[in-house]
Amino acid sequence: MTAIRPRNAARLVSVLALPLVIALAGCKPQPMEAPSAASGLVVPEKQQAEKLNAYVVAYNKLLQWHSFGKILREYRRSNPKIAKAGVPLDSYSVGVIRDVDRPLSAFEEAIVMTQQLPELDAPGRALKAALEALNPLLKEAIAYETTKEYLSDKGAKARQMDAPLLAALDAADKATHAFGTALSAQTLKRDEAALAMLKPGTVAFHKLKVSLEIRKLAIAVKGALDDKENVSAIDPALQAVSAANSELGTLRKDPNAASAWDPVCAMYKDKIDSLIGVTRTLMSAMKGGSGKGVADAANQWFDVRNEAVDASNNCGG
Repeated sequence: MTAIRPRNAARLVSVLALPLVIALAGCKPQPMEAPSAASGLVVPEKQQAEKLNAYVVAYNKLLQWHSFGKILREYRRSNPKIAKAGVPLDSYSVGVIRDVDRPLSAFEEAIVMTQQLPELDAPGRALKAALEALNPLLKEAIAYETTKEYLSDKGAKARQMDAPLLAALDAADKATHAFGTALSAQTLKRDEAALAMLKPGTVAFHKLKVSLEIRKLAIAVKGALDDKENVSAIDPALQAVSAANSELGTLRKDPNAASAWDPVCAMYKDKIDSLIGVTRTLMSAMKGGSGKGVADAANQWFDVRNEAVDASNNCGG
């Protein structure tokens, strides 16, 4: 699974909740008995667990290529002449995005599954609607770019398409963030419940424990990026990650067991050590660094976080 890598601080603040979900697609705990309705858990039945996983898959397909806030900013930066009435266009660029066919199809498949997940179905339908509205506008703009029609009509169609396309990208960005927040909350509850059912001392237990603590760390990091006064909240979350990762590092492969603790799992532990280091770098930058220093440290945090996700997905247990 590929994780998103935002490249600027502004985007980082708005989507930091997203990686809290990405790490979960490969983690499929067994269904549990139904908790009380007030708990909000969405995994008491097999069908609910399957639908939750379908939403995770759809969301990750969306994140792989579609950072709508970033696309929106790059579109505006690449096409400054659109805002200048009467100035002929000699270029036009939509960016790397071409359509949202694959993630839209994945969301459609998840939504039509019969089991109801109220916490996710409502924001899922809203995101699907936003993607459906955006898709034809994207395809029209891409065709305009590819055929270089702007050289013939001087940019008339670009100006006609501009406002609807910008509005659709902004709506998709907001719907993506809303769904990601809801999905993060549900997967976090699911895996906290799953952890309680696993045996301490096993790779599965300690790997999931590390994952949960990292997601809590990411919440603290987001809070600090939203408000500098929250930087101090990162430290206790970081200490919890460090303690959980130390426990993971004490595990040794059982020579009589299947290959659950292997060099890839050791690499996962090492990647978390690196994440701990770059988190401290980020904290230092937020306490006294420049805006660029914070942005660079934040992007490094995301890169190392995503490398850890990749290692986790390949670690047995």
